[in-house]
Amino acid sequence: MLASVPPSAAVPSARPSTRPFKLRPYQKAAVAAVLSRYTKQKEQRMLLYLPTGAGKTVIATHIIKELRARASFGRVLFIAHRREILDQTAQTLRQHLPRATVEVEQGERRSSGKADITVASVQSLVRRKERYDPQAFDLVICDECHRALAPTWEEVIGHFYAHADTKLLLLGMTATPRRTDGKSALEVFGETAFEISRTDLEDLGFLVPMRYFTVRSDLKLDKVKLSGGDFQVGALSKVMDAPEQRAMAVKAWLEQGAGCRTIAFCAGVDHAHHLAQDFLSLGVPADTIDGKTKEREELLARFRRGELQVLTNYGVLTEGFDDPEVSCILMARPTTSPLVYTQCIGRGLRCAPGKDACTVIDIVDRSTHELQYGATQMADLPQKWRCRGGDPFRQAQSMKGIKVTSPEAFLRIRAAMSLEEVQSILMSLPPNVVVAGLDGESVLRYEATDGIVSAAAADSHAKRLLRQARVLGAKLVIDDASLSITFRNPDTDNERYGYLKWHLSRVTGRTVSYTRPRIKRKTSSPLALLRSMLPDGCRVAAFDTDPSRETIVADIAGLTPGEIAEIESDFQDEFGMRLDLKGQMSLF
Repeated sequence: MLASVPPSAAVPSARPSTRPFKLRPYQKAAVAAVLSRYTKQKEQRMLLYLPTGAGKTVIATHIIKELRARASFGRVLFIAHRREILDQTAQTLRQHLPRATVEVEQGERRSSGKADITVASVQSLVRRKERYDPQAFDLVICDECHRALAPTWEEVIGHFYAHADTKLLLLGMTATPRRTDGKSALEVFGETAFEISRTDLEDLGFLVPMRYFTVRSDLKLDKVKLSGGDFQVGALSKVMDAPEQRAMAVKAWLEQGAGCRTIAFCAGVDHAHHLAQDFLSLGVPADTIDGKTKEREELLARFRRGELQVLTNYGVLTEGFDDPEVSCILMARPTTSPLVYTQCIGRGLRCAPGKDACTVIDIVDRSTHELQYGATQMADLPQKWRCRGGDPFRQAQSMKGIKVTSPEAFLRIRAAMSLEEVQSILMSLPPNVVVAGLDGESVLRYEATDGIVSAAAADSHAKRLLRQARVLGAKLVIDDASLSITFRNPDTDNERYGYLKWHLSRVTGRTVSYTRPRIKRKTSSPLALLRSMLPDGCRVAAFDTDPSRETIVADIAGLTPGEIAEIESDFQDEFGMRLDLKGQMSLF
């Protein structure tokens, strides 16, 4: 049977990237919020909370551009902690601010200290901070500022903020302000100037949804010690590098991620190399990148060109790496850190032409280690929740729409561990107990199938569900493995129709797709237009035109009152004549 995939398909398809310097609406709002707080409210410490893929560097570039347009604005310091982030930031700044001098302070690369914008690694800056006069800087931006509570960051920020001119703006940017130790970046950066969630960006079409799968194994993570707020690297790598665990990860990828450009996050360097060899032994083009990889840029270029299908890594691609074509994340490294997990998953959620989702395969402890972090925790779902290929954020959002009048029913739903279980509970409850079902919609009642039912049964079950959902004008085309539905209403790219697709798949065992009718508007004959609006099984018994009243009278049996009203309204809007439907009505 087709795996049940709840309504991530309802999300608008990914949009192609816009021109680099054209801000998206939420990016404009972020820039405006910072400028307003700084210039009007005189705030000097702010935080931008933006998920991975939201374009933090582009937003920062526009903030710099706007502030530099003001008279006598001083220099800018952009602080990060990885070479990849530094290089990408410097490239973006030079591209969008060609009149500004941009220099890098990192390792062997030295800034003159007089550039308009200095992009510096915190590791180098902490040793060379005395070369920089805090009074010369009016803006200090800290990328991935959740790290700002670390001693090196505190020392660098203290040097500039404590001794700078009173107009210095300290701006932090992060996708995860909450740290593993419970501390927050707000302790350093004050109030949040602007924030937007991953689901919001998904709704706007700027991030793709997840297809989330968990693979449960007997990892015994309760025996792995913690170090620095996460699993101890050596011990975890030993667990995950076991042949049986690597085989499970490869098998899961072959089932759910084959054909996708994939980043595999591993528990250690040896684990990353061995896992890549496992893929290669099966004929899957794969390679490894770690902190000691010499031809790093060439390796990443090969991956971007599609010459490698799987790129395994340890501690290299977690932050700063940007390849929107990545459409699968293999989390072969359990973690207790929300920060690490969010950064890893974020590598696959950016939009690209033709990309409508990112498959996330998560290797988790079968005993559900109480500290292991995953996508269900990101979405505030129970730790043992099973998404079965759905987007956990969408499922959590749909759960919030449920309303029941019985405390016992509420507790049963709260104890459920999957959307399928929730739906079964809702269908078992008396109608007077359920005020609203998934996503706030009416509860559809049916018996889910364990396999692909016959075409006749699929037709019957689907029509019954469509009637329950009060969906009008549906035409069904059924074959052995799929169900294609043509709706009278073309507006199917929303949550309601996404869940309807999920329900239809559960009741027929088929892949469900939606299509639009091909009707020549305004030029179609009234009879052809009316027929295109009718559900399957409804026939026009009589059809008469009264030109004197500009009314068409039709005799059709089997329509509900709601269907009659909607068809009459749509017909008049589209053809310009009033439609009067007669005939025996159906109550269901």
